[in-house]
Amino acid sequence: MGRFSTLALAVLLLLVVSAPAIDGHPTGKFNTSDGCGCHITSPVNAQLSGYPSTYAAGEQYVLAIGMSISAPAGGFSLDIDKGTLSNPSTDAQVDSLQLSATHSSSDSTSWTVSWTAPSSGSGMVTFSLAVLAADGNIDAGGDSSGLFSVQIAEASPNTAPQVSLSLPQSVDSSTDLVANISSSDADDDPVTLNIQWLRNGFREGSLDNLQTVPAIMLGPGQVWTCKVIGNDGIENSQEVIASTTISNSPPTALINIVTNPVWIGETITVTSQMSSDSDGEVVNSIWSWIDSSGNSGSAYSMQSFTFTAYSQVTLTLQVVDDLGGIGLATKTIEVVNGPHVSDITSIQNGQQVELSWQWDGPQSQFSVIRNGNVIATTNQTSFTDTPIFSGDTSYSIQPIVDGRHLDAGSESSPITVESACEEIQSTNDFAGMILGFIMLILSLITVAMGYLNRGE
Repeated sequence: MGRFSTLALAVLLLLVVSAPAIDGHPTGKFNTSDGCGCHITSPVNAQLSGYPSTYAAGEQYVLAIGMSISAPAGGFSLDIDKGTLSNPSTDAQVDSLQLSATHSSSDSTSWTVSWTAPSSGSGMVTFSLAVLAADGNIDAGGDSSGLFSVQIAEASPNTAPQVSLSLPQSVDSSTDLVANISSSDADDDPVTLNIQWLRNGFREGSLDNLQTVPAIMLGPGQVWTCKVIGNDGIENSQEVIASTTISNSPPTALINIVTNPVWIGETITVTSQMSSDSDGEVVNSIWSWIDSSGNSGSAYSMQSFTFTAYSQVTLTLQVVDDLGGIGLATKTIEVVNGPHVSDITSIQNGQQVELSWQWDGPQSQFSVIRNGNVIATTNQTSFTDTPIFSGDTSYSIQPIVDGRHLDAGSESSPITVESACEEIQSTNDFAGMILGFIMLILSLITVAMGYLNRGE
């Protein structure tokens, strides 16, 4: 062999001995995500998935590592600058600092590893990945490698939702109690509301998550409290609380005119019987009235009320419920002229007094009144009386229309009754005197005879 050939062979052996191994470290290599210069025969796409677009502090994500081609052997090196790596899959491993992962054998071309995001405020995180697709030979020929890098920003920290609540402060049991609730979330997360109602401090479970308390459940004096918490799927809002006291619903006053029609000078009967109270009972009725002639009057604690008016009447009713609530009603009553008895005539015929009169009203009955006492009732416009005593006598005729005894429609007539028994009484008196005189004479004669007989 020539000297030149021997020298060339020696240089070649020296190069072989001094060259690095080209097996790409079959048991992995940490912190080499920038790749190596020996496996560049053909490029391959390094693949990394499972990372979020933005990370939540402390959240754990499972990363999947692979490549765009299939190969009989492979390897990878993944480096992170923040957070920690853990839970490597088969044929993968994590370094002691938990900032780098690599393959533990070259038998796989895909791997998984968990990444736990850093604490809040850590900022941007960088993932750097290098993959190797090997053909199984002991040299670099036919192998492919690729790089991948991505940066992930920290998600903005969740903002708790905001909830506002108010209850009407003037509500009674005649209407539903409705809570005015609104919510908002700075992260535009949907907000779920948890609603609770308490009556006088005790929870009403049947009303959970309802915004309305039906009126049928309300009563005067009750204290209702509403509590609301909002949740955006991550955290709760602060609890908001509002209370209101149910006020007494005032009674409804209703005037009912019993008398119909209403006539001038006749009694008018009205009643508050139709008045009502939705959350209690009416316990008192107070009446007052005044007519256009200046006549007026009032009455207390009476459901029914009777009065007499002589012109247009303004009637006021005030009803009071069991909790002191007041209801008012006012009504104007028009009064008109009613029917009348007129032209009473009285004629004495012996021991009898014959009465007759005129009537301009509907079919009715008449009370015949002598000296203030009712002596008879008739449906005729005439009557014959047989008085017991003689002397000044007053007769009144009072009409009765549909059970109503009319006062203004009545009329009176005075008469002096002559007794038909006066002559008989005088004769009897004179006869009595004669008889008494005769008896006196007979008594004197009897006495005289007694004295004469004694003298003999």
